[in-house]
Amino acid sequence: MRAMSLSQQLNKDSSSPPGKSLNLEREKVLSEDEVLVKNAQENIQEFEKLYDLNYEKIFRYVYQRTATKQDAKDVTSQVFLKAMIKINQFKFMGFPFSSWLYRIAKSETYQFLKDKNKMPTMNLENSQLENLSEEISENETVLSSENLIPILEKLKDSEIQLIEMRFFEQRSFKEIGEILNISENNAKVKTHRIIKSIRQK
Repeated sequence: MRAMSLSQQLNKDSSSPPGKSLNLEREKVLSEDEVLVKNAQENIQEFEKLYDLNYEKIFRYVYQRTATKQDAKDVTSQVFLKAMIKINQFKFMGFPFSSWLYRIAKSETYQFLKDKNKMPTMNLENSQLENLSEEISENETVLSSENLIPILEKLKDSEIQLIEMRFFEQRSFKEIGEILNISENNAKVKTHRIIKSIRQK
């Protein structure tokens, strides 16, 4: 029986209660991922569909951490090459296929910067900084983007990574934990500590 497409599933369940929408959407993404991954594991040419579906988000992730778009393209190509080679090792553990790709991207970006003797960078949009400013501002005092940048530049790489994933990429603590190989609660505690530190500064 042919698997229902994600858009068809979303239309079918559009009448679901609002409180269940996020879980339903996540389940549908996982369901579609499982079909695509299974097809790629049986026929490597099917990997192209996973590539097309995930390339843009992985590229953005890498570009936020590298100096140029060309560097980001080089690293992203290596990410998908490695994923294609290891596709048969992938097993679903309750997270989207993209979480596995992000873990590879994290490792490949670090290795690229190390090999090239380059420092991680932050290629941010004004809207991302504004969202973070609103999040960390207390009472009616809003920290401006101009004042926020110098503070971010002094954070450790590991701290920047958490800020980027939580506030710029809008990831759940559960997915952050999966990408960083730490518990969901640990990801939450670490992020809250960083925000508290930024507020104090």
